[in-house]
Amino acid sequence: MASSGKIELLAPAGTAACLKAACLAGADAIYLAGQRFGARAFAGNFDEKGLRWARRVTEALDKKLYVTLNTIVFEHEFKLLEEALDFYEVLQPDALIIQDPGVAALIRRRKSRIPLHLSTQAAWFGQGGRKELADLNISRVILPRELSCEEICDLHKAYPDLELEAFVHGAMCYSISGRCFWSIALGTRSGNRGTCAQPCRREYQLNGKPENASCCFSPKDLRLISQITQLQNSGLVSLKIEGRMKGPDYVYHTVRTYREALDNTGRQQPEMLDEVFSRAASTGFFNGPATPEEWRTGANVGREGALAAVATGKSSEGLVELKVMQTLEPGDGVFWLEHGERQGSRITWVKADRKRPGYALVRGLPASLQNGTEIRRSSQGGSEDWESQWNRDWERRPVDLFWSGHDGTPLAVETVINEHPLRLETDEILQLAMNKGLEEGPLQEKFTVLGELFKTGRHITARLSKGLHISGSALKRLKRNLVEYICKLEQLPPPREKTSIAEMIIAAGENRQVDYSQHFSASQHPQIRLRVWNQSFPFLRDIHPDCWILPWNGDQSRADLVIHSKTSWWLPPVITRQHFATVLEQLKPLESGEFLCFGWEAFDLARLLPQLKFSLDWSFNTCNLAAIDFIRSRSVEPVLSREWKDERIPENLTAFRTGCAWNPLVSFSRFQSDFAPGKVIQNPHNDRFFHLPVGNGITATFLEDIPASLTRHGNASLQIDIAISPQENPVQVAKDLNRMLAAFKTA
Repeated sequence: MASSGKIELLAPAGTAACLKAACLAGADAIYLAGQRFGARAFAGNFDEKGLRWARRVTEALDKKLYVTLNTIVFEHEFKLLEEALDFYEVLQPDALIIQDPGVAALIRRRKSRIPLHLSTQAAWFGQGGRKELADLNISRVILPRELSCEEICDLHKAYPDLELEAFVHGAMCYSISGRCFWSIALGTRSGNRGTCAQPCRREYQLNGKPENASCCFSPKDLRLISQITQLQNSGLVSLKIEGRMKGPDYVYHTVRTYREALDNTGRQQPEMLDEVFSRAASTGFFNGPATPEEWRTGANVGREGALAAVATGKSSEGLVELKVMQTLEPGDGVFWLEHGERQGSRITWVKADRKRPGYALVRGLPASLQNGTEIRRSSQGGSEDWESQWNRDWERRPVDLFWSGHDGTPLAVETVINEHPLRLETDEILQLAMNKGLEEGPLQEKFTVLGELFKTGRHITARLSKGLHISGSALKRLKRNLVEYICKLEQLPPPREKTSIAEMIIAAGENRQVDYSQHFSASQHPQIRLRVWNQSFPFLRDIHPDCWILPWNGDQSRADLVIHSKTSWWLPPVITRQHFATVLEQLKPLESGEFLCFGWEAFDLARLLPQLKFSLDWSFNTCNLAAIDFIRSRSVEPVLSREWKDERIPENLTAFRTGCAWNPLVSFSRFQSDFAPGKVIQNPHNDRFFHLPVGNGITATFLEDIPASLTRHGNASLQIDIAISPQENPVQVAKDLNRMLAAFKTA
């Protein structure tokens, strides 16, 4: 059930220092990643030792710990995934954040009790798949950044039992999360694997003209500090700050600012957010679609910073004179623009001008700085020393100790670690004390700290008779044994509730393999289907695949354009709750037909319209047999992800592959574009791109890249995507495609 308590403030931690900063600043929960399967591969991340440390800290400070497993996972990686899950069963975080339904299905089969949160990478816009989320034991969804406040409120009303989380601060991607293939299309770094090269932050030229160059795909950062009241009334249970690649100062000041806003302390300082790592900011999609002028960063895609001073001159000693708008201190990072280029430095010395209030002399800036140059602060060197507030004792996990014993019996101590009970006894017996008894102080004195990793939370002495004594050496030996055993028990997963022989076998780590044989066939006949992205397609009569996939515009009349080929249809890439009713009304009267979906709506459509066939596009990122098995169990047919390379796909797998495309799609975006469909955009490496509208306000971006041939892989079927660029002749495209199809069929 969705929480009715206070809204959670969720902070990022790419390193141990960032986790400390988040805790000190007032975060309610922390999210981080292990060494594998987290969507920020270039963050510091945490090894097993670091994860145990993080678990101890968050337990000691009564904070939640969420671990990300939110990349797509390939079939050949499932052994590594199982090893990671074995460790997380021991760690017992408060939730795992996942993207891949195959990963969720595996966790469900393992009978895990760790709650699951669906990553924003899964692009769940709220229509469809609610039953699937429940069946996968997913209790919370991290919503796409592309949703407005109105849409979030609507989702809460529609699904009051589902926890909803949303990003409120940090970087935004041009593409819909989980639906970006730009980075992988230009190289080997995949945004869906945590290694994005951020091509949307690069400079592009319009129609190859350098004078038109701009960072036209670079969004401003999201900042919703001024919308706190709306967020608190939206039905969200958690407000998430982006930034696992950011440093501890960013984490501390950002979390503290949002903490104060949420607590309404009257000390909110939104301007503090200008002084930590941030670009120009906007409210993103929160108030509805934004114009390009509202969402783009322009030329500056890095730190924006707060205006701190203006250069006014130089002293005879070579110091730079500044008119100061905000107090500068040694260590402050600053930047300025010089001939249109960004320059940066760090202030090393500051002296206020006593004769002229509001002016100062500084070292650290070049003497060549022109008068009138605006100096912006990007980081604070003299900011609050939050690190000194850290208490080493917080790094020890609290353990409750239950003491018992009577005169003439051993002293016994009991505790529970990861739900495993532990009882130890002294090798000496208790005797009547000459002075104060154990309950009056000796136990607390000897057992406050339990080694480097643990501490005593509470001493419960209700079953220990008063006025008893035992030697200090006996207590020392008991403590040594206690520390040794609790360290061992920390390495064990909690015991499972075994209600059947089958579950006992699973609990022992056996029989986790699922029979996937029904998804393979050596005798399948290879099929080719062509999906057309363009809304107009005059070349259909000239090409003869086994099936066309055309854009759905509400009726099947355009199928008459196709001769000798079967026709199916692709639905808009994003279908929200508002759009779903229209699509359903259009499809209900149909007695038959096949439709290609892009998201979770496929599952609801398959249930509501059993007379029709539905499949999930390759952009749903199906990369493993567990995901295939789950999707097919819902009467939906998966198309394999374009990122699942042919050489890694098991032989004779009966599913369409998508490794080939005519001008491949690289991005779906909900940002408004001011580029006409006929315009071509080019990067400094001469890669050329163009846009096409693909329905419901979504713009698709394509890379001009034509395949030389179609590669055949045994009897595997192919789905080939076609996007005709403004520069191409459709007649020539038809000829080239026919040549490739003929060569494929005779191979």
